[in-house]
Amino acid sequence: LTGSEPITDIAYFSVAVNDIGRLDRPGSGGVQRPILSGRPGLDRRVHLVVSAPANRSLMYWCLSKDLATRAGLIQDIAAVCVNFDGVQIDFEAIRPQEGQAYVSFLKDVKTALAPGQVLSVAVPARTRVQEDAYDYAAIASIADAVLVMAYDEHWRTGSPGPIASVDWCRRVCAFATQKIPSDKLVMGLPLYGRAWQEEDPARALTWDQTQKLLRSLSKSPSREQDGTPFFEYWHPSKMRVFFEDVESLSAKLALYRGEGVQAVGFWRIGQGPADLWRGLSL
Repeated sequence: LTGSEPITDIAYFSVAVNDIGRLDRPGSGGVQRPILSGRPGLDRRVHLVVSAPANRSLMYWCLSKDLATRAGLIQDIAAVCVNFDGVQIDFEAIRPQEGQAYVSFLKDVKTALAPGQVLSVAVPARTRVQEDAYDYAAIASIADAVLVMAYDEHWRTGSPGPIASVDWCRRVCAFATQKIPSDKLVMGLPLYGRAWQEEDPARALTWDQTQKLLRSLSKSPSREQDGTPFFEYWHPSKMRVFFEDVESLSAKLALYRGEGVQAVGFWRIGQGPADLWRGLSL
């Protein structure tokens, strides 16, 4: 951050739910709030983000199974965020069966926060109702803000494609605005790209296929110390890269503005084009 960006809120990733369902607490004083520069008259709020690993079993334990662990986690959250303007919950691996428990958990977190602290919740992008744990309307009834992570339309394990095409963003936004009040909705925008290898050279080989490949390469195998044979060769592969620039981001910003969206958030600061901020204002 240079201090000139028209940003009102910073989500600071600083603590994660550990393997036993608690937060690693650096001390009784909570997590140290980062010192941010800023232009005169711009008071940035800083929110501590509590994230969870992609572990559904851990989330089941924290949200439903063990009430003592759940109570301890909420106590930890309240303790570590004392230096912040609020907390953002970013739990992305919750079983559908824990949906009601998750909403109840958010209620308890909201109650545990100090007066005036903001509770925001990050939710995955949806274009329709799904059998999952992320009930937009129920979450919005508790949280002060709901950040819809409108990116990863195409994921690293899937086929190549835009991180967030305008048409897909339009459908995500249409669904979100039906469920989340306009004064609580924050639409997420990606500042990153992704590269896909159009052909995956990793594959299982039979003995005959291995020998055929060796002959085509005019190679003889080497051996590990234990005698295991191996060989190496270059395999050129075409890569396909999708990314975001000022033009593509501006198209999505115009879309959200036209749909009455009052706030957007970016994942993540420092990854995108510097020129983006010159065209934005509060």
